[in-house]
Amino acid sequence: MMMVNHIPREPAAPDVLTSLLAATDRDTLVPAHLADLRQSGLSDETIRLHGFRSVPPALTGRLLGFDFPRIRSAMLIPFPDPHTGGFMPHVRVKVFPPARDAAGHQVKYLQPRGSGARLFFTLATLGATLGATLEGTAPLWLVEGEKKALAVAQLGLPAVGFCGIEGWHAAGSRELLSDFDAVQLAGRPVELAPDGDWRVNPHVERGLRGFADALERRGARVRIVVLPTVAAR
Repeated sequence: MMMVNHIPREPAAPDVLTSLLAATDRDTLVPAHLADLRQSGLSDETIRLHGFRSVPPALTGRLLGFDFPRIRSAMLIPFPDPHTGGFMPHVRVKVFPPARDAAGHQVKYLQPRGSGARLFFTLATLGATLGATLEGTAPLWLVEGEKKALAVAQLGLPAVGFCGIEGWHAAGSRELLSDFDAVQLAGRPVELAPDGDWRVNPHVERGLRGFADALERRGARVRIVVLPTVAAR
């Protein structure tokens, strides 16, 4: 597991997340963050609907619950809550530019320690609705990465994102996250779309096979989608 050398703080402050999500300022994204989202193929409508926010530098440490001095700027990725229609109390940010931890590993995304994995539910974009994603019988796309999941949803396809090849289960378990309880899986075709590195990285392939097995235990009919091997953004 990647080790991040950071300066401890108090636990992540829910009020910081709430205030960021409640912001109605016209310019909630700095130019570099907006450009990153557009470069990933996301429309301005999708960006607005999903509430991406630039985090003021003074709030980054409070949001995460620790200081990471090598962060120059961070973008909040809100996680839609399929039960409430709002957003989960879950914090995940993209770091600009990618930083290095004490061991020299590249760090692109951060979240509070111990916060665990959650699914990224895409909202209505170009004809795909959250209801169809959760309860429909059309093939469900499970896509590695929040932005990639949104790009698939923009095509009108039911899509849910997962964060990393092990982002489908809790620590110490090989069963699906409880977030999957909101999704109809039994008898449903599932297009499982990991990043392309699973074909060259045995560790990633093991994680993918475990994910597919867990989905099939819930009755899903899984097909692994082969994507080109490209650098993750």
